[in-house]
Order: sequence, then C-alpha cells, then structure tokens
Amino acid sequence: MTDLRSLAVALALSGVIRAQPAPVPTPAIESSPVPAPPVVKVTSHPRFLVARGESLRFPSTAASTPPTSEFCRFEKKAGLWFVTGLAPGTASFDWEKDHWEILVRERALKLPEKLSLSVFGDYPGPEALLHWARDFLHPRAELKLTNGQLQARGTDLIAYEGSPKLEVKSEPLEGRKADGLILSNWPEKIDSDQILLEAPLTPEKAWRVMVHHRNMPEQPARWLEIEIIQPPGVDERYAISSYLNGPATDEIFVGHLAALRYFKESSPRGYFASLAGGKRHLVERAWLKPGQTVSAMLSLRALLPRSQAGILRISARTPDNSESLSLRPTEAGARTARGVFPGEIVRELTYRAGPAYLFEGIGGQPYLSETTNGSPSPGNFGAVYRYRWKLENPGDQPVEVRMEMSARGGPARASLWIDGENIETGLLKAEAILLKRWQLPAGGTRDVVMETFPQAGSNFPLSVTLSTRSPGSAGDTPPPPALPSYYIP
Repeated sequence: MTDLRSLAVALALSGVIRAQPAPVPTPAIESSPVPAPPVVKVTSHPRFLVARGESLRFPSTAASTPPTSEFCRFEKKAGLWFVTGLAPGTASFDWEKDHWEILVRERALKLPEKLSLSVFGDYPGPEALLHWARDFLHPRAELKLTNGQLQARGTDLIAYEGSPKLEVKSEPLEGRKADGLILSNWPEKIDSDQILLEAPLTPEKAWRVMVHHRNMPEQPARWLEIEIIQPPGVDERYAISSYLNGPATDEIFVGHLAALRYFKESSPRGYFASLAGGKRHLVERAWLKPGQTVSAMLSLRALLPRSQAGILRISARTPDNSESLSLRPTEAGARTARGVFPGEIVRELTYRAGPAYLFEGIGGQPYLSETTNGSPSPGNFGAVYRYRWKLENPGDQPVEVRMEMSARGGPARASLWIDGENIETGLLKAEAILLKRWQLPAGGTRDVVMETFPQAGSNFPLSVTLSTRSPGSAGDTPPPPALPSYYIP
C-alpha cells in the first residue's frame, strides 16, 4: 500500500516538472566602449622667466587652459596668453605638446623710473646713486658700482646691470664741526644676529659716527647694515658723508683707512637724502664673512627743524633670518663702547724748551662718558683731540723742538693734522717715531695746532713726547698764515 502511494506521488511530481517551460537566459546589456583620451606627445621642454608681481605675454598658442599653480597665474586676453608671477618658485607641468617650467624670481634691484639726486661738495653722482639705490635692493642681493654701471646680483634673483639716466643737482653746504660722537664699537666681535646700535639723530645737529665690528671666525656670513629710520609723521632731510672700508681681515688697517679718508676731507662732500615719515634709508651695507671686519666713519646732519629725531640703526643679520632683532644690554667692564659721547677733547699745553720732556697720552684715562647711561668709552675712540701747543724757548741759544709718537697699548696707526699738514704714520710700536720738529730762536715762541682721534681697530693709548735738541740742519717749516677753528669735523 505504501509503495503504491509513493509511486503515485513520484508520477505526479514528474508531470509537474514536465509541464514547466524551459528556462531562457537573460540577454547581457551591451554598453558602448568609452574612448581613451588621446595621447599627446610632448615634443619640447621650454623654460620661461617672469618676475614676481609682474605680467608678461606668454609664448604659447595652446587652446586649452593650463594647470593652476601656486607660483603663477595665466590669463587670456584678445586670444593671447599672459602669465603673472605670484610667488618665487618653479611651476613645472605639461600643457598640450610642451612641458613648461615657469621660473618665478624676484628682482635683485628695482629702481623707480625717475632718478634725481642732490649732492654737496664735489661728490660724484654715481657714488650718490650707489647709496640711494640700496633702498630698492633685495635683501639677498649684493650691489656694486663698476665703471659707472650698477650691478645687483643674488642667488635665485633676476640680476640687474645698467646705467640709469640720472639727474644730479649740486647744492651748497657749509662745513661745521660735529656737535657729538656716535660710536658703534660694542660688541666689537659679532657672535649672533642683533641690533648693534640705536642712537637718535637730533635735528639740526651734526654727528661724527664711528662704526667698527668684526664677525667671529666660527660665525656664519652676515650683512652689516647702517640705516636711518624716520619716525612716522615726521619728514626729514639729511646731509650724509660716508667712508666705509672692508670687509677685511686686518682690523688695524681697515680702521686706519676709514679714518684716513675722513681726515682728508677738508671740506664737506656727500649727498642729501630726503626721508618721509615712517621710511628708512640704507646708508651702507657690507657682507661680513667669518673673521672679517668692517670699519666706517660718517658725518650725519639732520637739516630740518623737528621736535622728533630720526634713528641711526646698525645691525648684523644672516640672510635667511627675517625675525625681529633686539639690542643686547651693554656689559659692565667692556673694553669697547657704543652710544652717544662728547665729540671732542680740547687741550691747551705749553712746552718750555730745555732738559725736561713733556709727555701727553692720547686715548687714555679719563674716559668720556655716554650721555644717557654714563658708561665709559675705553680708548675714547672717535673723539677728536684738539691740541693748541705753545712752544717757548726761554734760553739765549736757538734750539730744535721735536715731537715724537709711540704706541703704549699695542700696535696702532694714527693720522694727524699738524700745522695744516696731514701726517699718516705707519704701524706704531713702543719705539718712538718723529712726527715734526721746529727751530726756535733764542727767546722765540711758536703756536702749533694738532688734531687727531683714536682710530678704530688700533690699540690705544698713544704717547706724544716733546723734547729739546740742538738746532738741526733741516730748515724750519713756516707757520700757516691763519689758524683754523678746527681741522677735523
């Protein structure tokens, strides 16, 4: 019975299966093939140079838009492409059949179109241009004047070389001696980026400025800058004479050359600089390699009457340092000095011929004091010693009075005005050298004017000695027809 039922179920199921239609496969949906982008074969690799902030016509006829870049921007005007430099760098990309490299660089020097300068004395126009052009110089660039042409170059900068059209006017300027001394000699040895000096340029005053600094041998190369900063809202006009020497490795000689150039200027010569409020003028800029020294002598005069002084700032900075610099506090007991000091030391001395010697020290104590904090200036560097000697022969026989000089503090050089003659010494040591001699008749007198100042880089004090000898065979030098009120400004 059971077998019959099983058979019947099996037969029924087989009939159901035979009654179902055969399965039909679902046809596949055919999609159209996507064409691959055309392969553009790059055939050239041109390079193009553009200055940051400037636009140039771009030599491309491409129809497509170039890739965007942080360094440059493209625009199409009247069917032509133009590119503008946005930031220093190199944009590298494929654009149709070309692989472009767009070099965006800053200019080493970017001068205004109109150049008009004023000078005083017989100062050459190209030299005034060199000072004036520094205000438009890139911080990394080096500026030179060669055969009347300005040359500005620097790493990754667009170089400049040319002789811009220049209008030079000459204006009279009456000479006058300095009202004070600004000294930048501490720290003499530079071991970090810093402001070396900040001093006020009091209006209508004339300043003698001495600058002397050495970059230590283990230090990186640095720019040393001498600049005038004008406070906001106050315009000023300055008369500037600048005599910079170096960089060099011989500290004594570079200081001597700067002083000697300053000594020889018997009448003022230099250039004028007009500064609007909030602006600056870069007077000098020197590249100090390790172990090198820069020495400079300047005359600075603020000409317009104002109640607020400009600032003379001297700083040392490595090229990649864009941080604000600070002024280091002066150290007690330092062997050099900085700040504002009296400009002169006046001495009136009488020497009576005879067996006695007269000894006079230059650059020794007492030291001058800084006008704001009272700190001393060891060596009195830059301060003019103005001597008025009176030589007397009380005897009944003619004599020769000799003036000699020796170095008491170590090797040194000196420049002096004596009776209107500029005398330059060689390297002074402990053994005295003859500076001048005068023949005095019996009962005779002689007035002698002598001026000098301790030179940067040399070792002071120096010793001046007056002594008496029997009359020599050398003839006497006649006195100048008139004694000036000063020789050294």
